[in-house]
Amino acid sequence: MFDWYPGGGSADADLLPDLDLLTARSRDLTRNNGLMAGGIQTLRDNIVGAVLRLSSTPDYRLLGWSREKARDWGNNTEAHFRSWAETTECDAGRSLNLLGLTLQALSGSMVNGDGLGLPLWLPRPGSSWGTRIMMVESDRLATPSALAANPNIRGGIEFDQHGAPTFYNVRRTHPGDALGAWASGADEWERIPAFTAWGRRRVLHLHDKERTGQSRGKPIVAAVMREFHMAGKYSSNELEASVANSLVAAFLESNLDEESAGALFGQDPRAPGASRSSRRATCGACRARPSSRCPWVPRCRASRRAGPMPHSRRSCWPCCATSPRA
Repeated sequence: MFDWYPGGGSADADLLPDLDLLTARSRDLTRNNGLMAGGIQTLRDNIVGAVLRLSSTPDYRLLGWSREKARDWGNNTEAHFRSWAETTECDAGRSLNLLGLTLQALSGSMVNGDGLGLPLWLPRPGSSWGTRIMMVESDRLATPSALAANPNIRGGIEFDQHGAPTFYNVRRTHPGDALGAWASGADEWERIPAFTAWGRRRVLHLHDKERTGQSRGKPIVAAVMREFHMAGKYSSNELEASVANSLVAAFLESNLDEESAGALFGQDPRAPGASRSSRRATCGACRARPSSRCPWVPRCRASRRAGPMPHSRRSCWPCCATSPRA
């Protein structure tokens, strides 16, 4: 370990310079590596599942309610929640329900390191609810170029003297959107307060904070990213080699007859795939292969159509070690 001297930087100093590269590699593994994609899907199924349901059980003792009142209030609240969460009314983009948004936030936190959501008030005609959630790709959370020298901004998040987030700087468009590179607002940021004036969160930031002072999260496979990539390349090369070997055909040209060629490659004349001529050239009693020096070879060949030849008192062929049958 004489050549192992890692740096001793802070949480942000160790992570933020490499975060963009780690995120891009993690997404590539999720798209093209079956093991990585299967692992992410398994975590999604085990953590969130297929149903997201509210279980409203208020503490009626603390509220001074009766048990019946708390049960009625909980049933009424659950019904209202289902009318919002199980429809696309909860999504600002009108495409997912709350379960879909939750799975998307979880996937973002595992693959990108951060899951970002913005609760918005968007009343719409014919809708019973005005509260909606807009999911934001973590790449849009970045420090503006003009504020890069500000030590209180880390990874697009502004902190106070106690380390609490105060503002989030979010780009209006994705930095990697090639189709919208020339659109208006491509290089503009929106400064969003972390809380409202009455204390409600304006930004939902889902990430694993492993160290004190860590502003952003890292992909879940950051520690084994190299091994996943090498395992994927190894499996692909093995599959390509197997396909190439299955397309190779070999041809043998020889002056040997069919029986000699079969014996050369270890073919059993009694096997189902052996030729008929090789099976006929065997002794009817001992089933031994004929020898070119055996005096009974012509007689055996002459009696092919008549069945096994009658044996004398001596061995039918020199290769037969057993006494012939009468």
